[in-house]
Amino acid sequence: MKTNIFVMLLLVAALAIATASAEVMDENEEGSVAPEGAAVIDENATDGAMSAAEEMEESDCMAAADEFMMSLPDSGFYLMEVEDLIAMVEAEDEGFMILDVRPADSYAAGYIPGSVNIPDPELIARMDEVPADKMIAVVCQLDTNSAFAVAMLRVFGDRDAWIVNGGVTAWEDAGKELEVPEVA
Repeated sequence: MKTNIFVMLLLVAALAIATASAEVMDENEEGSVAPEGAAVIDENATDGAMSAAEEMEESDCMAAADEFMMSLPDSGFYLMEVEDLIAMVEAEDEGFMILDVRPADSYAAGYIPGSVNIPDPELIARMDEVPADKMIAVVCQLDTNSAFAVAMLRVFGDRDAWIVNGGVTAWEDAGKELEVPEVA
């Protein structure tokens, strides 16, 4: 029970941070993204009023966030045990993807075979690299970071994302090996 409460608090925090980050990011005409914390000026806005499209987008995000939060207790807080991940890998199930959200240098030091690395801070910008038609098993060194990723994937990407309880450490603890890229 304590684990579920902790994960729920992490998911709430992740959702709050993801929502705040999404409000900061805005694309200009060339398609580049403003850096986090940068002031974005809308030359078409008057008196700080939101356009109808912006109001609709904010309303959609709030509805998605509310739906996500309401689903937490019924979903088991989107936790997947590492044994379930191992079973899917061993069965060569093609209906899922392993997403490793650790920094690139940590990933390069050793990763779960078949996983794809998109570090947490890059996830929103690289959302199109995460398939919408597969279950997403999110791993990290810390479940906290996986919880942030799951909240972002579910709310902003409408992805079927799950926290792999214990992440990369649990994979190793289960006797499974990490791959290390060959040095050229």
